[in-house]
Amino acid sequence: MKTLTKLIKYAIYARKSSEAEDRQALSIESQISEDGSLAKRQGIKVDDDFIFSESRSAKLPFQRTVFEDLIKRIERGRFQGIIAWHPNRLSRNAIDAARLIDLMDRGLLLEIVTPSQTFKNTPSDKFFFNMLTSQAKLENDNKGVDVKRGLRKKYEQGVVPGIAKPGYVNDYGKKGDCKILPDPERFELVKKMFEMYLTGKYSVREVHEYSDKVLGFRTIQRKKEGGKPIKLSQLYRTLKDPYYAGFFYAINENGERQEYQVNPAVPRMITREQHYRILTMMGCSDRPRPQTRKNLSAYSGLAKCVDCGGPVTAEIKHQIICPECRHKFSYLNRDECPNCELSISKMKGAKFLRYIYLHCSRWGRKGCRQKSVEERKANETMASYVQENLEISPALSEWCLAYLNELEKKDALLAKDVTVAWERELSKKEHEYDGLVGMHAKGLIEEDKFMRLSAPILADIEEIREKLKDTAGERKDAAARVFSFPVGLSEVFLSDDFDAKKDALIEISQNLTLHDKKLNVCLKKPLQIFADGLLEVKAKNPRFEPRNIVDTSSRNEDFVAACPTLLRG
Repeated sequence: MKTLTKLIKYAIYARKSSEAEDRQALSIESQISEDGSLAKRQGIKVDDDFIFSESRSAKLPFQRTVFEDLIKRIERGRFQGIIAWHPNRLSRNAIDAARLIDLMDRGLLLEIVTPSQTFKNTPSDKFFFNMLTSQAKLENDNKGVDVKRGLRKKYEQGVVPGIAKPGYVNDYGKKGDCKILPDPERFELVKKMFEMYLTGKYSVREVHEYSDKVLGFRTIQRKKEGGKPIKLSQLYRTLKDPYYAGFFYAINENGERQEYQVNPAVPRMITREQHYRILTMMGCSDRPRPQTRKNLSAYSGLAKCVDCGGPVTAEIKHQIICPECRHKFSYLNRDECPNCELSISKMKGAKFLRYIYLHCSRWGRKGCRQKSVEERKANETMASYVQENLEISPALSEWCLAYLNELEKKDALLAKDVTVAWERELSKKEHEYDGLVGMHAKGLIEEDKFMRLSAPILADIEEIREKLKDTAGERKDAAARVFSFPVGLSEVFLSDDFDAKKDALIEISQNLTLHDKKLNVCLKKPLQIFADGLLEVKAKNPRFEPRNIVDTSSRNEDFVAACPTLLRG
C-alpha cells in the first residue's frame, strides 16, 4: 500500500462558492490546511505547485477553469490522485462526476482521497463516489426548488427580493418578515424626478443633472458602493420601473411572466397611468429611447398617433420660392433652382419659407398612414377649441374666485367635522393593526394569516391618511387654478412662446392624439367638469360670456349650478 502511494503523484483541489450551496463549507485556506494535514497523516507529499484552488460554483459543467486545468493534467499523466475535503468540492453535477469516474476507468486517476474515505479504482468505491456527488446535486436541486418557492411567496406578498429600489429602504427586522419602507431622505427626491419627467419639458439627462446639482441626490452608502449621484442608466431603469406605480412582473411556477401587486403598505410615487405615459414618452415598454428636447414644437412627446399609438414628432421644412420661375423647393443641400437652374446666391427678392410639420413617428406600426399637419394649423385648432370650450373672461374668473372664498367659509365647519370623523376611523384601524401585531408577536396567529389580515388594514390606513392630507385648502387651490388658468389661454397657442405652450398642453390635456390631420384633446378631469358646466350654461343662456365681454355678473349664478362638483372639490 505504501509503495503504491509513493508511486502516485497527488494534487490538492480546494473550492469555495459564494452561493448558498457553500454557506456551511470551509474556506479555501481551511480546506488546503485540512488536506495538507491529511496528506501528512497518510505519508503523502504534495508540492506547493500541486495545489489548485478557485472560487467558482460546481453546479454547471465546464465552468471552472482551474478544475479543467487539473483534468487536462491528469489526462497527460501529470497526476494520478486528488486530495479534496469532500466529493462535493470536485463536482455538484452529473457530467463532471462522470468525467472523474471515466478517468478512473481509463486508469489515469487511481485515487480520490478525502478525510472520511479514500475512493480507489474499484466498482464499489466508484459507486459510492458517484452516489455522494449525486447527493450533492440533489441538495442543489432541492435548494433551487425551495428558493423559487420562497421567491413566489414573496411575490404574492408584494415584496421584491433584494436591495430596495432608490427612494425606499430595507427593513431588516425579524427573519422572514423583511419589509420595504420609504426612505425618509430620498423618497421625496425620487418623486420629484418622476414629476419633472412627467411634465414633458425635461429629458432624462436633464432630470439626471438636476438631481445631482440641485437636489443633491446621493445613493445609500453601503460597504463597497453608494454615496454617489445616481447613474444615468440607473435613472432610466428607475423611471421605467412599474414598482413605483404599485406593481411588478416576475416568473411564476409555470415559467410564465406574471404581474404581481406591490404590498399596500408601500407608498406609491406615481399612478399606473403615469407609468404607461412614461413608457410612451421613452418610446415603448421594452425598448427605451432617450427623448432629447428639441425646441421645434411643443406638441412633440405629448401627442400620439390615434392609429398606431406611436408618438408624434416635429419636422422642420426650409423652402424658397424662386423669383425667376416662381418654383418652390427645398433649398437645403442645393445651390440652384431645380427648375430654371438659377443660382440661389444670385436670386434677388427670393422668398424664404419655414414650416414645422407634426407627424407620426411610425414607432407603433410600420403600416401607419396618418398624414402630417402643419404646426400653425394645429395651433389654430387648439386656440379655437380653447375659445369654444374653456376660455372665460377675467371678470368671470374673478367672480368665481370670490365665490370660491364664500364657499370656503360656509364649508369650514363641515370640513372640520369630516376631518374628525376620518381621524376617528384612522385611530380605529390603527388599533386593529396593533392588535394583530400583538397577537403575531405572541405566536397566536401564523405568519401567513397575519399577512393576509394585516394587508387590507394597512391599505385602509394609507387611504385614510391620503384623505386627511387632501385638505379643503388644497382643494381650494386646485379649483382656483382651474378658474384662473383658462383666462387668455387661446392667445398662448397663437403665440411663439414654446414654454408657455408646452405648459398649457400639459395642464389641459390628459390624452392628445393626431387623427385625420387634426389634434384631438381629452381634457383632464377638473377641466372637463369645468368645460361641461360652461357648455351647459351657454346652451341655456346663449348670451352668457359673449365674445365682446360685458357685465355678466347677474347671470353668473347659472354657472354655479352647472359646476357644483368642481366648486366643492
